[in-house]
Amino acid sequence: MRQIAFLLLIASPIFAQPKPPKPVDEALRARVNEFYEYHVTEEYRKAEKMVAADSADLFYVRQKPKYESFEIKTIEYRDNFKTAKVTVTVEAYMHGVGFEGQKLKTPSVSSWKVVDGIWCWYVDPEELARGPFGKSANAGTKPVPGTPVPEMKVPDTPAMALGLLMVDKESVVVKPGITETVTITNGSAGTVGLEVQQVLPDIKITLDKKSLNRGEKAVATLVCGDNPHGGEIGFLVMPTQEVIHVQTVRK
Repeated sequence: MRQIAFLLLIASPIFAQPKPPKPVDEALRARVNEFYEYHVTEEYRKAEKMVAADSADLFYVRQKPKYESFEIKTIEYRDNFKTAKVTVTVEAYMHGVGFEGQKLKTPSVSSWKVVDGIWCWYVDPEELARGPFGKSANAGTKPVPGTPVPEMKVPDTPAMALGLLMVDKESVVVKPGITETVTITNGSAGTVGLEVQQVLPDIKITLDKKSLNRGEKAVATLVCGDNPHGGEIGFLVMPTQEVIHVQTVRK
C-alpha cells in the first residue's frame, strides 16, 4: 500500500497542468480582458469581431449582458495551449422584484481557441449542453426510500436559486415540423421567475408557467418550423440572472 502511494506521489506531477509559455498566457489574458471590457462598455459589435467564425451565429443570438466589472479567476489550457477554458467572475445589477439596484457576482465560463494565431471566443461543442455551473451532481438519481429529507433553511439573498434549477434533458433533437418539450424544476428554497431568454431561428418556445415555487415545474414547448436551427436555447432565472442552457441538435 505504501509502495502504491509512493508511486502515485511520484507520478502526480505528470498530471499537473503544465505552465503555459508567458507570451501565450499574456496574449490570452489580453484578449479575454478586451472581450469582457466590451460587455462593460456595451460595445458588443466590437466583441463580436473577437468570435471564431464557426461560433458567430451562436454569439449573435446570445444575450449580451451588461457587466459592471469582471476579473479573470482561472485559465485551464488544453490541446497543447491551442484551446482554453476561462472562468471570469462578473458583477452585474439585479433586475428581479425586491432586488433592484443590487449587484451580484457570478462565474462566467467561456471557451477560447487559437485561430490564425489569434485567441478567439468560441462555443465548445462539449460544453453546449451544460448550464453555467456544469451538470448537476444528482442528475438522473433518485433518493433512497426511507432517507430522511434534511430541513432546508430559506435563504434571504439574491443567490438563493443559483445552480438549483434543473432540466430533465440537456439536449433535444429538432426536425422540421416536430414538437419537443423540456421540463425545468425549481430545486431552490424560494420562488423564482422564468422566461425564455435565448432562441434560435424557426423554433418557437413557450413556457406553461413563468413563476415557480419551491419544487414546482415548468414545461417549455419547442415547436419547430420548416428549418429549425441547431444550437443553444436559454431560459433566464429571476432574480439571479442565471441562464439555463439547452442544446438543440438538428437531425
